[in-house]
Amino acid sequence: ESLICEWDAMGILRELTKSKLVFIETKDVVETTLALDNYRRACDCGRGAVFLSVARGKVSEGINFDRHYGRAVVMFGVPFQYTLSHVLRARLEYLQTHYQIREQDFLNFDALRQASQCVGRVIR
Repeated sequence: ESLICEWDAMGILRELTKSKLVFIETKDVVETTLALDNYRRACDCGRGAVFLSVARGKVSEGINFDRHYGRAVVMFGVPFQYTLSHVLRARLEYLQTHYQIREQDFLNFDALRQASQCVGRVIR
């Protein structure tokens, strides 16, 4: 959300909307589904569009952007997990104790796996 606000304040979204429709994944599943449907309609009619989504979000987890639905992927940042999660802390402790896998090694591997999964949604 903060990136979208920054882009809006800087006029980047205004520039994007001059040539393409812009759709954004939100935390609301219904709203995101509607945005995705409208994005596909814009692509189908030839106008094209930009769809902004979040790594580890609904769109990056289960929706493929094949053919004309995904001509480019631009990823900002690294999709690290929330490290204060009790479940993640327990998993990291288990991996360290039983397999001597260091916390940072697992977090780096997981973030890169997640990034490649997001990009793979377009390649498939």
